[in-house]
Amino acid sequence: MTNDSHSKIKQLDNDYTRQVASDHQGYQQRRLQVRRRRFIAIVAVFGALLLCFGFQLINTRASLRTVNRQVATSQVKLNKVQTKHTQLDTQIKQLNNKDYLQKLLRSKYDYTKSGETVYSLPNDNASDVTAN
Repeated sequence: MTNDSHSKIKQLDNDYTRQVASDHQGYQQRRLQVRRRRFIAIVAVFGALLLCFGFQLINTRASLRTVNRQVATSQVKLNKVQTKHTQLDTQIKQLNNKDYLQKLLRSKYDYTKSGETVYSLPNDNASDVTAN
């Protein structure tokens, strides 16, 4: 078929063809309106979901920050307790040592053996064996 065959076709201009054309045009407009409404509804639903998940994400990040702060403070407290525990373990080991225990009893509690005489000198300021 050539371009000449298309130019030979003529459209009738009567009431029926006008009515069919207007019905077809109305149908196209309604279809376009339905598609627009559907598009708006879909965008609204996705927007609502995005807002909901965005809020949850922000809320979760805030909770995570709070928990991280609590973990950091707990870690500091744990380090202090571990240091104290190490010091107490050292003291326990020293108290199990008989020589240290004797020095501690003699200096802190002025303990003496029977028949022993203790002389206090002016240079002797150390009241605690652990200060040495």
